[in-house]
Amino acid sequence: MHKYYERQASRMVTHRMVEAFRAVMQSGSVTRAAGMLNISQPSVSRLLADLEAGLSLKLFDRRGTRMTPTTEGIELYDEVERSFLGLARVLDTAEQIRTRHAGVLSVATIPALGNTLLPEVLRGFQALAGTPVVHLHIVPSQQALSMLAQRRCDIAFASIAPAPEIGRQVAAFPMHGRVILPATHRLADATRTLTPELLADEPMVALAAHSLMRVETEQAFAHRGVPFHVAIETMQAFSAAQLVQAGFGCAVVDPMTARAHEALGGASCAFEPAIDFSFGAYAWRSGDQMGWIERFVAVVAMAVAALPGH
Repeated sequence: MHKYYERQASRMVTHRMVEAFRAVMQSGSVTRAAGMLNISQPSVSRLLADLEAGLSLKLFDRRGTRMTPTTEGIELYDEVERSFLGLARVLDTAEQIRTRHAGVLSVATIPALGNTLLPEVLRGFQALAGTPVVHLHIVPSQQALSMLAQRRCDIAFASIAPAPEIGRQVAAFPMHGRVILPATHRLADATRTLTPELLADEPMVALAAHSLMRVETEQAFAHRGVPFHVAIETMQAFSAAQLVQAGFGCAVVDPMTARAHEALGGASCAFEPAIDFSFGAYAWRSGDQMGWIERFVAVVAMAVAALPGH
């Protein structure tokens, strides 16, 4: 008997009721929810009442015109939001499938590459005849590989390698970190190699504490018995370069960011001991489908070959 009533209740609940509930939770009022859904306020109120009746749950406390979600309402909203996000992922995947058949190359790349070399790469790539439209996603390595695993991009540039079932390596780009400085800095001589000892008294613009380059840089200083003086910390190398330009100190960054820093009038030097900043290009396609992917990677390789230290 209980299951019969559950089935009856589930038939009473419609998608429109759930939409109205979500709109009220997101907007905080029936008035704004009505505007979001392009229906009248009484219609929203009726949909909410029908939803509560259909679920046998009190989702809101009503005091005059004010509606406050109950504990049950908040708990239900969490599940509703997950459901809508799942639908959004389905629609996004469908869009990715459509674009793959419409002359589109989807590229996911780490910020170190995306914020520096890719404008130049895209110019070189689009100079080729009949190139597809490039959809560019600048994201951390983990997210780039996640997109590759979900087949939401054709190629991923990442500093960590994926599992074999996610994608195979198309190209490897070995490189080492460089020190960037203001052009007027006493150590700004492109022909010299800087060491922790030479940077002992310098304020450093450091990358986020959890980043591999930050960890390896601090280890390099520690192994030489040199203190690492952090003047300011930032999440991305591109931001670190801007702070160096502003005179906050020196920074150890990837060669791509170092090249962009030099283009803006800054200086960069090699750093010893070497700090690895290699990354790779990974794809899930094969055979005839690899044509434009391989051409894009070839243009990236040409740009990387022109970096300082290469």
